[in-house]
Amino acid sequence: MTVASIPCNLCGNTEVEVIGDTDRKGKPLRTVICRTCGLVWTDPRPDATANREYYAEHYRIHYKATHQPKLKHVYRETLRAMERFRRIEPLLSPGMRLLDVGAGGGFFPYTVKQRGYTIEGIEPNLGFAAYASEVLQLDIQAGFLQDFDFAEGSFDIITLNHVLEHLEDPGAALCRLWRWIRPGAYLNLEVPNIEATYHAPGHRYHLAHLYNFNPVNLERLARKAGYLVYDQRLMPGTRHINLILQRPEGPAQAPADLTIPGNYQRIMALLERHTALRHYLSPRVYTRFVRKQFAYLGEKIAVRRFHDARELADSLLAR
Repeated sequence: MTVASIPCNLCGNTEVEVIGDTDRKGKPLRTVICRTCGLVWTDPRPDATANREYYAEHYRIHYKATHQPKLKHVYRETLRAMERFRRIEPLLSPGMRLLDVGAGGGFFPYTVKQRGYTIEGIEPNLGFAAYASEVLQLDIQAGFLQDFDFAEGSFDIITLNHVLEHLEDPGAALCRLWRWIRPGAYLNLEVPNIEATYHAPGHRYHLAHLYNFNPVNLERLARKAGYLVYDQRLMPGTRHINLILQRPEGPAQAPADLTIPGNYQRIMALLERHTALRHYLSPRVYTRFVRKQFAYLGEKIAVRRFHDARELADSLLAR
């Protein structure tokens, strides 16, 4: 048995098993799994001050190799933004106010705004926040989620796309967001799925991902924060977990039992089955590689006649 230095963010347990010693680049990174509920996290955690500096100044450089989006990023992110918009479109009605947390370069807020809705954004990276504000002319504020304090019930929908796994206290973040949406309103979030076999086993853990969820413990964490689960789906291909959560009209009712019997064993069995040999013998690895090369080629052809980010985004949104 190993005792974690950080209690489980879901159930508070400290009895864990070490499941990783390196990140996807082979650098030291200890990853543990809770034996009570199956939540996976980085332990010990990076220094909070250093973590903030990393996201404000360096994360986009490491992830995108740029301080501000390139045209290829405009193309990719606008297409992804259109997919995200379709996910929440049935929930929208005129006059709604939206918030996008972790807005990046602003392509999802830009898509929502072009569809006629009012949206604001929060983005910790200074370069990308400035791009969204200055180039796309959006209401994007630079900063971290925990530094903002909107009035209770300010928003009709809040979106959180691949953000929760980066946060030091995802449970507290969900509680904060719960207060910001009005009763009966929605939170849409998406995170990677620890059960997915999309990446090779050696690429499973990421320095920037402090937490890893599966559908069961993510849903339980949301219910702990007071949400109802309106809809859950696994995204095609990646099997990312996408939840639409709802703040109930009445008082929040967290589950009495935060343990999840069998979930730790389920995740461990899946991780043990997903070996490097099994992964690279799968034809999906190679068909996905070929599809990506064709996608990159199509992307190069599509962006070569554009020099302006807004013009490119508008052309995609006009399709």
